[in-house]
Amino acid sequence: MQLHIDTARLSAIRAFATAACCPHCSDWMVAPVMSEFVEDGEIRHHWKCDACGQPSRTSIPLTTH
Repeated sequence: MQLHIDTARLSAIRAFATAACCPHCSDWMVAPVMSEFVEDGEIRHHWKCDACGQPSRTSIPLTTH
């Protein structure tokens, strides 16, 4: 039996569970305010920075084309 590792999926999983830096002040944002599944196969996280209060959004593709 062989172990097959899909690196694209692993990086998507890591991106899904990783904190983000605020694009406005570069402070760490640990948890999104809201997350949503988008029909085209991606997860969108909506953030609000605790340091500067600015909103931002990140997207993570779940499928590779």
